[in-house]
Amino acid sequence: MSGVSASHLVIFIASIVVAAGVAGTLVTQVDRVSQSITEQSEGIEEQIDADVQIISDTGNSGSIYDSESGSLTLYVKNTGDSELDPTPDDVDVLVEGRFKSPANVTRVDGGNGAIWPPGSVVEITVEGVDIDGPTRVTVTVEGNEDTIQFRA
Repeated sequence: MSGVSASHLVIFIASIVVAAGVAGTLVTQVDRVSQSITEQSEGIEEQIDADVQIISDTGNSGSIYDSESGSLTLYVKNTGDSELDPTPDDVDVLVEGRFKSPANVTRVDGGNGAIWPPGSVVEITVEGVDIDGPTRVTVTVEGNEDTIQFRA
């Protein structure tokens, strides 16, 4: 009789140790998932707060594209709720699906060039562009993009 009780006690203690190990592992994994969700939501929040819109006059292609110099000039407005970084490294321009690095990004209102506050406009200049006919241009800033079409 005492042998049965001792073996039951050993099995009970072993099951408690295994259950504690499983519970500890689950708590650790839930904490990691929670932290990952928090980091992703912060990144998505930044994308939602940032928004841009190309406000160049597509009806007047001469104001956008200069065929003699091969330069493209776009006016882009920060329509989001957060400040953006107006540097050529942070702005991507696609002309007919081909990446073109902006030569210059300057604020039109003459403000501090280190920030691009909501409601302000920047002028983006791209050099070395050769286009003819209908053209699609996409500007991407911090994961947000806007596209225009015009005829050169």
